[in-house]
Amino acid sequence: VGDIDTKTWIFDIIHVKGEKTYGQARQVPIHPEIRPLVLTYLLARQKWLVDNNLDSPVLFPSKSNGGGYLSSNSMTMIKNKVEDDLGIRFDLRTCRRTFGQKYMDSGLDLESTSVLMGHSSTKTTEGYYCRRKLTKAIESAESTWPKTVSEPVKSEEGGGN
Repeated sequence: VGDIDTKTWIFDIIHVKGEKTYGQARQVPIHPEIRPLVLTYLLARQKWLVDNNLDSPVLFPSKSNGGGYLSSNSMTMIKNKVEDDLGIRFDLRTCRRTFGQKYMDSGLDLESTSVLMGHSSTKTTEGYYCRRKLTKAIESAESTWPKTVSEPVKSEEGGGN
């Protein structure tokens, strides 16, 4: 919980996939659309801790583990419950893809998106997670055009294709 700063809306990601090899600990901004959900969760978490007579610094505490970390089996069970409630199946990696694609769609450049995702190369970001959509690429190209473009002069011969 101490890794979330609700004043600056920065999340310190310390334990990352591949942290002993390729993973990079980093800070990530919490998108404005997500902030109300984070606050709602933090309030519900605090109430849950009080109701279960627990004190824990863990963001997603375990009741059976005295407020310690959830096991991977518990995480799978929670994911399955969410899937059942939503009526859809999903892969948790989709959340990372959505994170990256959301930033790309909002106009953040590939390099910055890659850094936020903790990738050492934009090739990883682009090849496996997200890339600029065609409509955004067209908008970007059009934004480089002159503001006024004169129409081509039509010849009397009719020309054309």
